Amino acid sequence: MFMEGIISDSHSIFKFLKGLDLDLFLSKPQFKHLNHFLNLMISETYTGKISAVKHCHRTTFGRFLNDSSWDDEMISNQIQSHLLSCIYNRSHQTGKPIYVLVDDTTCVKTKPSSQATYPIQGCGWHYSHLHHQYVYGHQFVTLMLQCDDVTLPYQIIPYEKDKQSKIELVKEILTTLPKPPHKGYILADSWYTCETLFQIANQLGFYYLGGIKTNRIILPKGYRPKGIQLKSFANTLSLKDLDLVTVGSETYYTYTYEGRVRGGHVVKIILSWPQKAPLEEKALRCFMSHDLKLSAKQILKHYTKRWPIEIFFRETKQNFGLARYQVRTLKGIKRLMLMIQFVYLYLKRVTKTGDCIGESLRECQRKQKQELVKFIYIKAQTGVGLNTIFEELKIA
Repeated sequence: MFMEGIISDSHSIFKFLKGLDLDLFLSKPQFKHLNHFLNLMISETYTGKISAVKHCHRTTFGRFLNDSSWDDEMISNQIQSHLLSCIYNRSHQTGKPIYVLVDDTTCVKTKPSSQATYPIQGCGWHYSHLHHQYVYGHQFVTLMLQCDDVTLPYQIIPYEKDKQSKIELVKEILTTLPKPPHKGYILADSWYTCETLFQIANQLGFYYLGGIKTNRIILPKGYRPKGIQLKSFANTLSLKDLDLVTVGSETYYTYTYEGRVRGGHVVKIILSWPQKAPLEEKALRCFMSHDLKLSAKQILKHYTKRWPIEIFFRETKQNFGLARYQVRTLKGIKRLMLMIQFVYLYLKRVTKTGDCIGESLRECQRKQKQELVKFIYIKAQTGVGLNTIFEELKIA
């Protein structure tokens, strides 16, 4: 439909894609499909379904996603190179650290009948933090890069249990990152905190800073060689052992442990409770860093930088159909994730400092409506008939 390609200002998606040199890797019809679909993704009518495509028959676009010969790996490398340039240049300019945000999200799908001829590829049972149980669907391991006020999605990859573990997948992605020009931190929750990622972080010149489970065994004096679980160690503390730390608008009681964890390096671990629930076992949260120079407040403040990846999951599910896509092949799903990266990057380029992606999206939607009204007005002024206008808009 005309609306899908209507934005014609200097920030148009067409010019954005040209600026990434994607026309070098796609044929003209393929580039056209990509351009139209990204314009569709920022429209109010987009729900994540291919059936919303109007510029061609949905089976044509389905073939573009699932069967077309374009090299999605090369295009993925191109976008990664662009992202690295943006983030690392930002670090050079500002002297601020680079954060690598690691997390995953689950998209629930209906479990197919055993008689289903074409079940959705790559689905399986995954634990959902949102539902607090195992659900059937896809799980996407995501890495984002952040420096200063810029946060960009580096990779969104469907997790395939039969190929490799999530830790191995994250390690593979991390090895593509160059050494940060200043300090760098890999931020992840307790599900990813393990010796493998500690080691790869050290090799790459990053510090690992993440959540750690309260059943992790530490080796403080008086508890060697067997050690003691963090939650059990917390029970030996009293209120006078704790320090009050304020991060943003929140205040926490903290205790700092510096020493070894079983099977690991010397680390700094922060045991943290909300001010209203000191020493309560269910309120205990623990965070670990390899950067021993950081204070408790600095560690907690650094960890808050991980929050944008949660916002990213929410925004992509609400606005770009991450939770509602209807693509059956794993190849098509991987390509759809690339398109989500593209549209997110595009909106980030037009987002004013301090604004969220939602504001940029609504601004683009307003422009689409304005251009539609402008198109109809100009046609009417030049004497074009109503039926002709309907035909040009493909709503006859």
